[in-house]
Amino acid sequence: MRIFETRTRVRYAETDATAIVYYGNYFVYFELGRIEMFRELGLPYDRRLPIAETHCRYHASAAFDEPLRIETFVEEVRQRSFRLGSRVYRLSPDDAEPLLLVEGWATMVTVDAQNRPAPLPAPFREAFDGLVVP
Repeated sequence: MRIFETRTRVRYAETDATAIVYYGNYFVYFELGRIEMFRELGLPYDRRLPIAETHCRYHASAAFDEPLRIETFVEEVRQRSFRLGSRVYRLSPDDAEPLLLVEGWATMVTVDAQNRPAPLPAPFREAFDGLVVP
């Protein structure tokens, strides 16, 4: 099992009128984590990887300028799709006790040039081998 970590801060544009992160922006954080995971694995992140399904469970809120840690991990690999899990934590100043804000997942499918489901390419299978969280 391997968890990929990405750090960021809440930007003002991601908040609502109360300076709290707008709930839909947690999906943006999930995407940021996926992109960085793919970059680290040397995999492309392009139009041939549409999202088929997503889920998010909210536990707490984040506010403007708070530091966040995004965790991304492979939950499942199938013939034509894979599911990536995500968790977003608010970091404390000493980084000792992070607070879980949200957790969720996204199922991505691989498609061909005509946007039809296609078998998962070998580079993805190889990169994901051994990464699936039990």
